[in-house]
Amino acid sequence: MKTKLKLFMTSVALFAVFMAMGYLAVKSSSYMDVSQVLQLESQAKVTVKGRLTQVNYDPQTGRLYLLLEGKNGEKLLAIADAKMIEEKYGPIQYLKWDRDNVVLQGIYNPVQKTLTITNILEGCHSSYQQPATQA
Repeated sequence: MKTKLKLFMTSVALFAVFMAMGYLAVKSSSYMDVSQVLQLESQAKVTVKGRLTQVNYDPQTGRLYLLLEGKNGEKLLAIADAKMIEEKYGPIQYLKWDRDNVVLQGIYNPVQKTLTITNILEGCHSSYQQPATQA
């Protein structure tokens, strides 16, 4: 009985350690600064962290434009399909931003020097909630 309990407790402890390691790896290691992204010479899927300096929504094109600033002042234009953003995070007019800490995931195009957003990971209150429901 004691050996089963010890084995169980060891398993739980190891599980907790591996979960913590995985969480820390995801939260810290994969973010790039704007300046690092702008140095890329080929198209790549990136996760970029920066300060949000501007947000514009163009209802004509259905695009949401975010301007991120890196630690050294360089800027990156990030573009999202408004319909995709609203399906994931809710109506654009209600999105509230933490301008000092925005993390976006997307595809970087070095020719146009733009990021096509696929996910908002941090910096938007709605990115921490469940996706918007479909009516």
